[in-house]
Amino acid sequence: MKAIKKPVILCMAIYALAVTTWKLSKDLLATNNQISFNQGSNGVWYFLQNSSFKHDPKTYQFLPFYSLPCDVHPSVPLVINAPCWQNPDPDSEGNTEPIIGANVTYKTQFVGILGIPARSVWMHPSMFGFAVIGWKSPITGQVNVAGFFSDLDPNCGNGVIRSMDKGSLTLTTGTIANGGPAQTFSLTGISVSAGQVLYFIVDPNGDYHCDSTGVDVTISKTP
Repeated sequence: MKAIKKPVILCMAIYALAVTTWKLSKDLLATNNQISFNQGSNGVWYFLQNSSFKHDPKTYQFLPFYSLPCDVHPSVPLVINAPCWQNPDPDSEGNTEPIIGANVTYKTQFVGILGIPARSVWMHPSMFGFAVIGWKSPITGQVNVAGFFSDLDPNCGNGVIRSMDKGSLTLTTGTIANGGPAQTFSLTGISVSAGQVLYFIVDPNGDYHCDSTGVDVTISKTP
């Protein structure tokens, strides 16, 4: 066994260095189970929360609980093949948020009246703070980042504030009105070092009701 371990480890290291593009939905939905949708998915994606409304990574914490199906509220029926990471402690209204979830199927799934598009990722902040997806860079160099945020639930609320941060520095932000169109973003030539984290954030904008937000991100290493 000892003679086999070194080549295997070497192959894994070569593969990690060879990866030049990371796509959130593809990396999280590589299989239809928790094997891919987990903390550290594909070695780079992490699911986080904040108990305040400050853009301060020192206060971010991992979402501690994986649920399959995602249990968003006692009054909402469970949906098979809609997993999520979440804060398991109910707030004063019985909601277990923030939530970062996925629809691993090939058709729209409904969580209550909320429609989650096929093969997609979604986020929902809490009444206390952000929902955050982190990308931990495995490289030192420059990357291009593109993606979108979209309102999935126009039934109530006042929309969300979406942002992308490098550490505590906000690189792009925008307010999505309730029921408003999706917002795209594209940034080029962002310098990163190995271990540095880019954060993709949904802020409830004061009212966290009906703040389910679709998200996807593609990060590519520049030549």
